[in-house]
Amino acid sequence: MKKLKEIFKINAEKLKKFSEKINMENIKAILEKAKKVDFKKLDLKKIKFKKNYIPAMIIVLIAGIILARTLGNIQRALFKKVPEKGASELQVVGEAVPVKVYKVKRMNFKDTLPVMGNIKGFKEIELKFETSGVLESFNFEEGERIQEGDIIANLNQKDALLKLKYAELEVEKAKKLHKAGGIDRIKLEQAKLEYESAKSDFEKTNIYAVTDGILGSRDMDPGAYVTPNEEIGVFVDISDVYAEFNVIERDSPKLKLGHKCEVFVDAYPNKAFKGTVDSISPIVEGRTRTQNIKIELKNPKMQLKPGMFVRALVSTYENENALIIPTSAFKKKDADYFVYLVHKNKVTAETEEEKESVLEKGVVEVKKVSIEYLTQDAAEIAEGLKEGDLIIVEAFQEFKDKEKVEIAEVQETIF
Repeated sequence: MKKLKEIFKINAEKLKKFSEKINMENIKAILEKAKKVDFKKLDLKKIKFKKNYIPAMIIVLIAGIILARTLGNIQRALFKKVPEKGASELQVVGEAVPVKVYKVKRMNFKDTLPVMGNIKGFKEIELKFETSGVLESFNFEEGERIQEGDIIANLNQKDALLKLKYAELEVEKAKKLHKAGGIDRIKLEQAKLEYESAKSDFEKTNIYAVTDGILGSRDMDPGAYVTPNEEIGVFVDISDVYAEFNVIERDSPKLKLGHKCEVFVDAYPNKAFKGTVDSISPIVEGRTRTQNIKIELKNPKMQLKPGMFVRALVSTYENENALIIPTSAFKKKDADYFVYLVHKNKVTAETEEEKESVLEKGVVEVKKVSIEYLTQDAAEIAEGLKEGDLIIVEAFQEFKDKEKVEIAEVQETIF
C-alpha cells in the first residue's frame, strides 16, 4: 500500500506538471482527435501496458471522465458563435446594473393648475347717494333679492319735494303768461329748466337698482347723515358670478383667456361648476408677486354667493395623443434633454433558462430628446422616442453608451 501511495503521489505530480504545459489550443486539438477515434475497432490486446503505468492510467482515465462531462461547457465558453452585427455593437463586457424601466406609450394628456380664491358678483356696485342728507330708509336686508328699478334706499326728501312742487307751479304760471303774451318764450323755457333741475335733485335722494340682483352688504342705518363720498352698502348681480384667484408669477405664463375650469365649493362638495378664464390682470402685484385672474361662472340657481371660498382646476394644456414619459426618466445638461434608452439583448440562447435571462438584459443608449410640454410629474416628447421604447426611470447614476444593464422592473403607467 505504501508503495502504491508513493506511485500515486509521483504520478499525480507528473500529471500536474503535464497539465500546466497544456494550453487551450492543445485541449482543442486533443478533443478533435478524440472524436475521430473508433473505439469499436480498437484492439486492446495489441496494446502493451507496464505495471508502473497502471496508476497513471487510472488518473488519466478519471481526468478524462471529468473532462468529458464538462466538454459542453468548455466548448460554449471557448468556441461560442459571435452574435450578429446589430447585437454585437450594443454588447459590452462587465457586470449588469439592475434598473427600472418605463415603456413609452401614447395617452390622453391633460395638465391642470390648482388655484384657490373667492366668489365675486358679476356686477358689484357701491351704493352711494349723489347728494348729502339724512338716510331715511333702507328698503332691503342683506341677501334679499332686488328687481331692476326698485328703490334700495332714500334720504329725507322734504326739502327736495318742496323745491319740486314750487318749480312745477312756476312752469304752469309761465305757460299761462306766455299764452296771454305776458312773457316771451325764453322765460317759459327757463321755468321748465328750473323744474327739471328740481326733479333731478329729488331723484338724487333715491338709489335705484340698475338690474336684478341682491343686497350684498348694508353699511349704514336710517338716521345717519351721509355724503356723496360715503358708501352705504353694496348691490350685486349674481345671475353670473366670478371666481377670483391670485396666481403666482411662475404659473402665470400657462394661463390664457378661454381656458376651461372646474370650480368647487364646500357647500356643494359633489358638484363641479364649469367656467372659463374671463380676464387676466396685466399687472403682477409687487409684494405678493401674484397675478389676478377671474373665471366666469353661470349661476341661474343662485347657488354661488359672493364671499364663498372656492377651489378650482384650470385646464392649461390638453393633447389626446401625446407621447408621455415621467420626469424622473430624463436629465438635463445645459440646454439639452436626454434619456437612457435600453435595447434588449439580441443574443440567441440555447436553453429556456438562458433565454429568460437574456430577455431581462440590455444595453444603454444615451438619447437626446425634444420636450413639447413639461409638468412636475410628466413630459410630452416631441422628438427622439417612439411608442414601445424602454427608458430608465429613477436613474440615480450616470450611464454611458453600450453600458450593460439588467431590467429589474418594467413600469407601464405614470399616474
